[in-house]
Amino acid sequence: MTAALDDRFGPFDGGVWLNCAHQGPLPHPARDAALDAVAAKVAPAAMTDEAFTDVPARLRAALARLIGARDDDVLLANSTSYTLNVVAQGLSWRAGDEVVCVDGDFPATVLPWRALEDKGVRVKLIGDGDGRIDAETVAAAIGPRTRVVCLSWVFSFFGHAVDIASIARACRERGVWCVLNASQAVGARPLSVASLDIDALACCGFKWLCGPYATGFGWLRPELRAQLDYPQPHWLRAQSARGLDRALDSTLPGETTASAFDVFCNANFFNFAPLAAAVQMLGDIGIERIAAHDQQLIDELIESLNGSEYKVLSPLSGDQRSTLVYLSHQDPDANERIAQGLKQRRVSIAQREGRLRVAPHLYNSSNDIARLTGALSELG
Repeated sequence: MTAALDDRFGPFDGGVWLNCAHQGPLPHPARDAALDAVAAKVAPAAMTDEAFTDVPARLRAALARLIGARDDDVLLANSTSYTLNVVAQGLSWRAGDEVVCVDGDFPATVLPWRALEDKGVRVKLIGDGDGRIDAETVAAAIGPRTRVVCLSWVFSFFGHAVDIASIARACRERGVWCVLNASQAVGARPLSVASLDIDALACCGFKWLCGPYATGFGWLRPELRAQLDYPQPHWLRAQSARGLDRALDSTLPGETTASAFDVFCNANFFNFAPLAAAVQMLGDIGIERIAAHDQQLIDELIESLNGSEYKVLSPLSGDQRSTLVYLSHQDPDANERIAQGLKQRRVSIAQREGRLRVAPHLYNSSNDIARLTGALSELG
């Protein structure tokens, strides 16, 4: 039996949350940080000037630690789309330039590049629409006008993980920027950007990082960052180096770190303080431990479905398996009824493109998997 890896979640009031790929629940340290932020706004005397720089600095450091990066290379965002747009809008483009994306990828990974089509940039979709992309396919798609390859590490609609190391290496060998949407992976899979040839990483904070909605971050390789013209002038960016007591100074600092691309008002106490607490908690537990725990639960799920009326559609094993497990009844038309039946039984999963998606995380246990599979058996 696999116990929950950490009990600082919930209470779930008798329900089972197996839908982290949609929303990760706030752990108690994050909840407490959010309540502290509310209390400080209710009684503003508790809000110090130093908090305007301490909160973003603490979050940036926690995120950098999580992905093996330098603090200076991490930007604070409000979504995955924010960082992708920093890159898409920040690079200079000429008519005829090309961006390679994957057919079937999550729309947030593709849409920032679609906005460039009015400038004559071509968006080239590759693959068979199922997220099963390898380095050879990517390399074959790169042409003389390809500037960027952008794809997800784990595909939201298929649960398939790609070998990002080999894909990024293929891009580097051909002089093409490699941009990664890691929202369905960071927090559930170990990552060190220092060991990869990716050039940018975009991630939200409300899924596997268990932070609030409307949070996220990005990582930018310095060589790519130097090519971006997407300034974000806001008063906190200027005052962070001088202090709030010199607010009349309206000159911008000459910084060259990724913080220059932070979302406006990066001292977002209600969102960024709890996200920092959640990320610090995950980092203290260890992503390797969390990944092993999550994969053990998936092993139990797959084993329990052997010989049942359900088929696992996502990879069963190996590096291509992620923390998103897609299922279907042998009669796909029954999936809608089954999803509703699970909801009535307070077992929360997701239904995507007519299939059932299960996404356990560190707060889940064998008992949660057993409750799911028992309900599936009843409904099948």
